[in-house]
Amino acid sequence: MRKIFNYIHNDLYLEVLCFILFVLSFCFEPIKDVFIGYGKILTNDSILLTDYVYIGGIGATLLNVASVLLFNILLLKILKIKTTGAVYCGIIMIFGFSFFGKNLINTLPIYLGIWLYSRFKHVPFRSLIITILLSTGISPLISYCFFGFGLAWYFALPLGLLCGIVVGFIVPAYSAHTLAFHEGYNLYNTGFALGIVSAIFYAIFKMCGLDVSTVQRYDGTNSTVFYVLLGSISLAFILIAIIGDRGVFKKYFNMLKTSGRLISDYVKDFGVEAVLLNFGILGIILFTLFISCGIPMNGILFGSILAILGVSAFGLHVRNGIPVWIGCTFAILIMMAVRGDFSIDINRDMSLLVAFVFASALAPISGKFGIIYGIAGGIIHMALTPIAVSLQGGFDLYNNGFAAGFEASVLAICGDKIFHKEKKRNARKSKNL
Repeated sequence: MRKIFNYIHNDLYLEVLCFILFVLSFCFEPIKDVFIGYGKILTNDSILLTDYVYIGGIGATLLNVASVLLFNILLLKILKIKTTGAVYCGIIMIFGFSFFGKNLINTLPIYLGIWLYSRFKHVPFRSLIITILLSTGISPLISYCFFGFGLAWYFALPLGLLCGIVVGFIVPAYSAHTLAFHEGYNLYNTGFALGIVSAIFYAIFKMCGLDVSTVQRYDGTNSTVFYVLLGSISLAFILIAIIGDRGVFKKYFNMLKTSGRLISDYVKDFGVEAVLLNFGILGIILFTLFISCGIPMNGILFGSILAILGVSAFGLHVRNGIPVWIGCTFAILIMMAVRGDFSIDINRDMSLLVAFVFASALAPISGKFGIIYGIAGGIIHMALTPIAVSLQGGFDLYNNGFAAGFEASVLAICGDKIFHKEKKRNARKSKNL
């Protein structure tokens, strides 16, 4: 057991996770089928909503997740980056979104753009690590340029590379700017920045006569596998946290007193065991909720849940997250009542389910201003998110973060400037993200 905790405190658990994923990727299908499926994933347009399990199979998807995760782990090692709350959040979000949108082909051009930005501005590349890890939310833009428009390769390849480099070059500065817009009350700030950038590219493509269409590619045939993985990971993290730190619950309850407003670092403030406990508890709550409702788990839902569990180190916990999810539940019930059908159909309601999970972006609103604001945020989020994806064209995997940026700005103004006006000396300056 002591070796396990050495792995955790020395960040070696990421390598162990990669090894497990590589092994699992060849346990479900023949090796030949895994690599064929992996090729399909790499050459897919990857636009929202594309489940890589549907495209290439579960083995190929796990291989894709392991490959993307390993590349980023090696990058962290090369740059000598230690795990903070933000780094933990970024790496787990990469883990989750590699099930439905991220692969090595569509992430590397963005990293190249960020590197060029660091050279142009004469800043260390390693100082941009948070932007590096989170910037690949716009990866489908590159894949769609490569494979979605149907262009000849000598047009598609330069277009995809150019778009990726341009995005990588502007996102480091722009994400810091957008943080001020919602004052740190949107946990997925980079998603907000990438959504605006995506909308610009989408508009330009439409103007040039290039058609962009969102898709619905997913199924629930591997539901049992994903439920087992989610339950096992959550329980294992809870157990490791309790065994590793006898005082972990005291730290956890202190964590619950925080609002979660950006920028929060729960690894630094409460320790890695408290973060693992937070991860596990949130995972069990979502596991219980989804399985009790009889919802099939697929790559998109599993990846979405994993992604937001990464924010357990960055601002999300039970106290500030549940009010938002209650608001989402109210909104879903209203929608069901309007259509006269209270059943949940994964083929019809996938976008609603994903929006429910990612509504946790508004957790700091609930943590700062109270339960009523959290419930209101959840209701608004379910209404606005479908409109947001039509604005940015499906290029931004963090579409919910895009919508949440607008929602958080309105709710923060209501809470901070209208109904609970604070003195200027207590205002918080935005930090660079």
